[in-house]
Amino acid sequence: MKKKLFAIVFSIAFLFVGCNQISSELSPFDYMILDEVVYVDEFPQTLVLQDSTEVNIDVIGAQNLRIYDSIMVISTSNSDSLWTILSLPDCDIIGAFLKKGDGPFEFLWTPSVVTHTKIFEKKDELYANIYDSQKGRLFEMNISTSIETGKLQISTLKESLPPFLFNFAMIDSAKFFCKEASNGNTQQIRYIDDHNDKVTPHVLQKLNLASIREGEDINILSTGMRQSPDNGLIVEIPIGLNYINIYSLDGSFGKTICIGQELDNIGRIQDIDLWDRMYTFSDLRLFEKFWGVVFINETEKTYQTERKRHPSILFFDWNGNPLAELKLNHFFNSFDIDLRNEVLYTFDVQSEEFLKHDMKDILIKLEKGIGAKN
Repeated sequence: MKKKLFAIVFSIAFLFVGCNQISSELSPFDYMILDEVVYVDEFPQTLVLQDSTEVNIDVIGAQNLRIYDSIMVISTSNSDSLWTILSLPDCDIIGAFLKKGDGPFEFLWTPSVVTHTKIFEKKDELYANIYDSQKGRLFEMNISTSIETGKLQISTLKESLPPFLFNFAMIDSAKFFCKEASNGNTQQIRYIDDHNDKVTPHVLQKLNLASIREGEDINILSTGMRQSPDNGLIVEIPIGLNYINIYSLDGSFGKTICIGQELDNIGRIQDIDLWDRMYTFSDLRLFEKFWGVVFINETEKTYQTERKRHPSILFFDWNGNPLAELKLNHFFNSFDIDLRNEVLYTFDVQSEEFLKHDMKDILIKLEKGIGAKN
C-alpha cells in the first residue's frame, strides 16, 4: 500500500444552468419529472483526483459499502456474513453478521447496506432498519450490541410489507415510502404506507404518471432513492434517464435536475435497442450539507463489455444547485465519504477494486461552493 498525491483542477468552462417551468406540451407519461426543471450543462468547478491508495481487506464477494461515523458496513455474497463491519480509518474487521437462508432472521438475498436500509443512532447506540424485499419484512438490528457481543442482535418491526418493492424507505415507525410495479408492469407507483393505508401525496402522483409500453423493460422507470435524515428531502436517481428528482413529501420543495440541455424522453428510449440505451447514474450518497451521485454515462453495451469512460461524481447542495464534478482515473460504481477522516472510498463491483483517496482539499472546495450559493 502506498501514498499518492492528488491534483485539483478547476474548470474554466462557462457554467450553464438554465431553469424553466414545465409546459403542458410535455407528456406526463414520457417524462418522470417535477414542475421545475433545471438544466446543468457545466459544473462551476471540476475537481480531479488523479491517484489513490488500495484498501486491502479480507472480505469475500464485496458488493457495496456504507459509512456511518466511524464504521464502514460492506454487503457481501458470503452466505455466513452478508454484512461485514469495519472500523475507520484502519479498516479492521470488527464484526460479520446476517446469514443467507430461510430462517426467521435470515435472508434469501443479500440486503443492501445502501438502499432499503436506514442506519441511525438511538439512545447512544447504532441501529439499522433492514427491509427484506423477498418476504416483505422489516427488521431492526442493534449494530452496537452485535459488535460488542459478537452475536447478532435483531428483532422484527413489521411482517406485512409488500415484497419486491423497487424502492423502500422508513419515514418513521409507522410510515414507509414504497415504490412498486403497477398496471401490468407499465408503471412504478410511489406511495406512503401510513399505518397500513396507502397515501399518495401530490408530488408522488405527478412522478407516478410516467409509463412504458406493455412488454418493455420496466427498469426504464427504476430509480435509486434515499431520504435525508437531516432535512427530510428525497432524492431519486433514474438508472437510465439523464435527470434527477429532489423533493419534499409535503410539496414545499421540488426540482428536476437535468444533466444536459434536453430531457430524456421515455417514449423515444423504448425505440432504441436495449444494448444502445444509456446507463446514467449508479449510486447516491447523502450528507448533511450536500449530496453526490455516480455519473456513469455509457451505453449498456459498453458498460457490460468494454467500459470506455471513467465515471465521475456529481455534487449538489440541498437546493439542487450544482457544486462540482469530481473526476477520477479509474472505474467504480459506488462510493462513500468518511467525513471524520476526510477520505473518499470507491468500489468497483466488476473488478472488486477498493480504493481510498485524500478528500481534504476537495471538501474545502465543496464547502466554498455551498457558501457561494447562499
